[in-house]
Amino acid sequence: MVLRTLRAMALGGMRDHVGGGFHRYSVDAAWRVPHFEKMLYDQAQLVLAFVEGAQVAGDPFYLEIAEDTLQYVLREMTDPGGGFYSAEDADSVPPEDAGSPAAHKKEGAFYLWRAGELDALLEADAAVVKLRFGVEPDGNAPQDPQQEFTGKNLLYVARPVDDIAGQTAKTAAEVTDVLNRARVRMFEHRLVRPRPHRDDKILTAWNGLMIAAFARMARVRRGAGAGGPAAAAPCLQAAQRAAAFLRERMWNAGSRTLLRRFRDGHAEIEAYAEDYAYLIFGLLELFQADVDPIWLEWAIALQERQDELFWDEAAGGWFSTTGRDPSVLLRMKEDYDGAEPTASSVSVLNLMVLSHLVEDARWPDRIERTLRLFGARLEQAGRAVPMMAAALSTFLAGLQQIVIVEGEDGAGELERAVALQYLPFAITLRVPAERQRVLAESLPFIAAMRPVAGAAAAYVCRNFSCRQPVTEADTLRQELTAVS
Repeated sequence: MVLRTLRAMALGGMRDHVGGGFHRYSVDAAWRVPHFEKMLYDQAQLVLAFVEGAQVAGDPFYLEIAEDTLQYVLREMTDPGGGFYSAEDADSVPPEDAGSPAAHKKEGAFYLWRAGELDALLEADAAVVKLRFGVEPDGNAPQDPQQEFTGKNLLYVARPVDDIAGQTAKTAAEVTDVLNRARVRMFEHRLVRPRPHRDDKILTAWNGLMIAAFARMARVRRGAGAGGPAAAAPCLQAAQRAAAFLRERMWNAGSRTLLRRFRDGHAEIEAYAEDYAYLIFGLLELFQADVDPIWLEWAIALQERQDELFWDEAAGGWFSTTGRDPSVLLRMKEDYDGAEPTASSVSVLNLMVLSHLVEDARWPDRIERTLRLFGARLEQAGRAVPMMAAALSTFLAGLQQIVIVEGEDGAGELERAVALQYLPFAITLRVPAERQRVLAESLPFIAAMRPVAGAAAAYVCRNFSCRQPVTEADTLRQELTAVS
């Protein structure tokens, strides 16, 4: 069901088939008509879902959608300093009304196409594009309650490439070339239209999610695709730059204060629990992607501060706010994983990862107390707390620690074996020889891990107890299956 849903979202009108990225949600059951706003937190969480879909299905389609979404974020939603902007509005002035003093904005105007407009722009390629995206002469909106789509088309994948090839006497490769060529022309043509307003504030919480998405893709791309580290570099660099931006602009190490919002050179508003939780999540993903101890050390510092400010010692879980604001009469504790997961759900997952990297006697107790707090909610309304259900699943399954120590020729095949597998209950670290000594200061359990006869070695562990190292990718796959 998950894979079918992801595919329907990617092929339907929720996805921007010209510029990449996803709109906020679909208003119809067929995924045809979206609310056209684009939110950063949606892009981040969908990338993570599509990456995991690719690992589960072994289908590159899902990874391609994830990469295309990240390209959109890099191009349109990234500040020169490295942080990520929040959103793009749904409405804008229709291109035919541009320059008119009486013009008013309409939903989706930037993304819609008239059939005649495509004919003029694409000429001989137009027939293929119209078949692909279900373009009709009088428009194709299955519903239009505000009469904003009249005569216009919402792009969605209406026909597969092979069907179009059969209808147009072209090969599948030729159809794909036409679609790729047309996408570039449509993108360039769309640039002259009035754009939707971009919300360029930088929010710590949403940036944490986006850091996680870029870092996860970097880790998977480094192992799963051609090009290795070079192919992963843009994603890894995006995650690193965003994390560095937040560390420099939003975190005061002296006062141990994290801020929530940055815009126009100014950071303000003390962070909420979700800001801490999401940022820690992003940093733990980034640490697994580039094993720089600075990210782990900062994640630990943030977790300690989050617990000081928000942990409920009486009942468990984390409050949303600090309680220091006198205008807040009641400290709330979110218990609904909606468009954004609760701070408590993410924090339980964070603590499980942290406790399998660094030992702290307080963390297991906080994990168990929070899971008990949400026990009735999980039993009575599990659909309302899917992230907490994932945390409970992780707790029951237990986390693996997979450490790949580089050999004389790197660790490509072992890393590939891990990258291509869906391992929801695993922490993975690739340890270069030049970083092992420094890493061991934070992670003593890796100090004795060594390559085997000069070859890269993978150590599969549970609770810091490791099996014998393996050097062959096939053997590692068997080990992962046996441990899971």
